[in-house]
Order: sequence, then structure tokens, then C-alpha cells
Amino acid sequence: MTTIVSFIIVLGILIFIHELGHFLVAKYSGVGVERFSLGFGPRLIGIKVGETDYCISLIPFGGYVKMMGEAPDEEVSPEERAKSFTHKPLGVRTSIVASGPLMNIVLAMVLFPLLFMMGIKVPAYVDKVPQVGYVAEDEPAERAGIRAGDEIVAVDGRSISTWEELMKAIALSPDKRVTLRVKRDGREFTTELTPTVSREGIGVGGLYPPMRPVIGGLTPGFPAHRAGLKEGDLIVAVDGKPVTHWIELQKLVKKSPQERTILVEREGKRFTVELKPRYNEELDVYLIGVTRLEEFVTRSYGFFESVKMGLVKAWELTVLLFVIIKGLITGVYSIKTLGGPIMIAQVAGKAAESGLTDLISIIAFLSLQLGIINLLPIPVLDGGYLVFFAIEWIRGKPLSDHFLSIANQIGMALLLALMVFVTWNDLMRIFTN
Repeated sequence: MTTIVSFIIVLGILIFIHELGHFLVAKYSGVGVERFSLGFGPRLIGIKVGETDYCISLIPFGGYVKMMGEAPDEEVSPEERAKSFTHKPLGVRTSIVASGPLMNIVLAMVLFPLLFMMGIKVPAYVDKVPQVGYVAEDEPAERAGIRAGDEIVAVDGRSISTWEELMKAIALSPDKRVTLRVKRDGREFTTELTPTVSREGIGVGGLYPPMRPVIGGLTPGFPAHRAGLKEGDLIVAVDGKPVTHWIELQKLVKKSPQERTILVEREGKRFTVELKPRYNEELDVYLIGVTRLEEFVTRSYGFFESVKMGLVKAWELTVLLFVIIKGLITGVYSIKTLGGPIMIAQVAGKAAESGLTDLISIIAFLSLQLGIINLLPIPVLDGGYLVFFAIEWIRGKPLSDHFLSIANQIGMALLLALMVFVTWNDLMRIFTN
């Protein structure tokens, strides 16, 4: 029930804000609004105020604002011509169409700073001394001679005392040489490290904080769950090889389907289980279905710092969205990783159970994605109409009704096909797990 209610709340807010943008600018511009609907299809309930019918419709996946004279071929009387969307200047029509996705983006820009002021959860290790727990093979840190147990005390001559300071320095130096001051066994030395560039464009050093291989969650239906492992179990060894770091566990299981002997410690007692990793096509790795137990702390920030951090977060998510879109087009990412309404409902449900902050975070994230995606130049989406308006501005006259009709039919067919596909993906995740 929590999942369903949360899904309705999240989706309702996103749709309402989007359509409210269209509605307010249309009203301000003198365009007659015949219907403001949350949902599509048959009208369920509503109230008519003046010329506008405010209602909730049967199909909840979207909404619309029906404006007077919206369809180019719609007959409009001479008296109604002044309120007709089609007969408004190009600039007015453009602002009305753009206002929906822009309202979603504005909502995200408001919510992200609010989250930082309310307090966000961050991994507890970010405030701890930057002592290295693991060094990845063939990564910059290994080439720089850094080992597990080393403590990083300075970057480019500036003293640091936390993992957050170290991670930020490396992330902001992609493909740029940085000088590290390292403490080992009571002695200090200097080395140079050149972070590689990740897909997101940030620097990666290949060094990680201590992460004990303690299970924090299990995926139903996967080998670890079926073998009876529980949250809080400590993985001590794999095939007789001691495991002291979570990444060591990942490395030992992700590349091979062969059965593994896992030594587990639970409440001071040790036992072994046999696990055969399961292949994950989307990630192209073998998994046993466990996630790490992680400690979090809550941080709150002042108004101005929250605004700055919120804008940075929104920008990072925007860049990430386009990286993913590019990856889907080029085949770097599988389209099977796409999720639909069922996944959104599950995420919203979990967020609601975690608390108000997590629920607001999901709303902010989805609102930003919805706003940006709606601006993509695809027929039926707002971005498609903006492209048509741009062409109209260049040509000096609107595109033909026939062309617009065919383009919108193609766009609608593509969106429906995508909706069916992502829903199928959601169902496959449920039934194969």
C-alpha cells in the first residue's frame, strides 16, 4: 500500500507542476483553457470553474491542458479567435509550450537546495581520516606506489584530514597530475598521481576507504539469498582466500560463473556456503546478489551553501542524463536497464519508507529528468513542438497540418512502444528475481 500511495503522490506532483506551467502561462497570455486534467482518458471527477474543467481522469500516466483552438484544424468562431492558441503570436505559443518542462526544472532547483538545508545522508567515512583501505590494480594509485594502510596527509601541498577532501581533490583533477604526501609506518614521502577520466568527466584515482565486506542487503532470488545469508553477515574468505575489503569480494565473484566456497561469520560463529554467481546481462558481470552495509551521517547546510550545492547537484544529474542517453544510442548501455512505471513505484515506495528527505529527493530527481526529457526534439513531447515553432520562425509560416499530424502519430507510436518496453523490463526484473 505504501508503494502505491507513494507512487500516486510522486507522479501526481510531477504531472501537476508540469501542467500548471502550461496552464498559468496560457491564462496569462489570454488563451482560453477548456480543461486541466491530471491523467488521460475518461473523466472521473472534477469541477468546472468559468470556462475551465478541472478534473482527474482514468489513466494516471500523464496529464494535459486543453486550450481553445489548440489543434490547427479546429474551428474557432470569430469571437473566440482572440483566445485561440493557434492564433496567438509565435512567441506566446513558444512560451506556453516551454513553460511545462521549465516548471519541472524549477521545482527541482527549489527542492535540491531544500534537501541540503533539511540534511542529507552521506557515507560516514567521508569525515574520517583518509587512510587507504584498498588500491585497485592497474589504476593511478597503484602506479603511484600507494598501498592499503597508507594515509594521505596532503594534496598539492595543501593539508587534508578527511576522505571528502581527498575525493574532491581527485575528482576535480581529471587527467591532471596531483602531488600526494603519504604517511606509511610513521614515515612520510611524496608521490605523483594522475587521475583517469570517468564517463562523467571526473577524476578517478583507484584508491578506496576501508570497507568491511559486511552484507547490508540481499536481492531476492539471487544465490546469496537462496543460500540463507543474512544482513550483518561478514564475508571472511572466498575459496580459501581471505577477504578484507568489499571490492575484493566483488572482484572474486564478478568475472566467473564457477561455484564459490564462501566463508561467513555470523554472531561470532563461522560457516561455509556454496554459491554459483548469476550472470547479469545489463552489467555484464556475475553477481551473488548482496549489497554492502554502509554507515551514514546526516549533514545540514546554510541557505547560500545549500543553493550552491543544489545547483551543482542538478547540473551533475543533467550531465549524467545525457551521458546515459548517449550510451544508450551508442550501445554502451543496454536498453534493458531502462525502467518504467513499476520501477518508479518501487523506488518511490522505498523512499517513502526511508523518510521525507528521501521522498523529496526522488521527486526532485524525477522532476529534473522529466523537464529535460520533455525538451528533447521528439514529436508529441514539448521539445518536438518547440522544434516545429523554430521551423515556423525560419520559414515564416507554419508547417502543414498533414505534416504535423503524421509527425505526432509517429512520436506517439514511439512513446507507446517505449512505455510497453520499459514496463516489460520491469516485469522481467520482478519475475526473474
